[in-house]
Amino acid sequence: MSFIINWILRFGIIELFLVFFVSVNILTFVLYVMDKRRAAKSKWRINESLLIFFTLACGGIGAFLGIRFAKHKPNKRIFKFASMIGLIVALIPMIHIAHAFTLEAV
Repeated sequence: MSFIINWILRFGIIELFLVFFVSVNILTFVLYVMDKRRAAKSKWRINESLLIFFTLACGGIGAFLGIRFAKHKPNKRIFKFASMIGLIVALIPMIHIAHAFTLEAV
């Protein structure tokens, strides 16, 4: 347990959260693109509830990009609503991270 605490203190909580945030958004984008490709090939699809979960779990930017660039489920209201809520959920920590980095520069 002390190894994990030392690791967090060494890298910093903001940097670790930033890595988590970017990873979740990339994973969300990849899930949307994979589901779109599987739909085109009539293969097994990713569950919609999993897509919405990742969208709301700080993956709003990846979901928004997946909907726009892959044109995946752009007409479904639940995905439009989830991507907008996900964007809001994603932007709040990004504003705090940007604020923290500007405070360190002063």
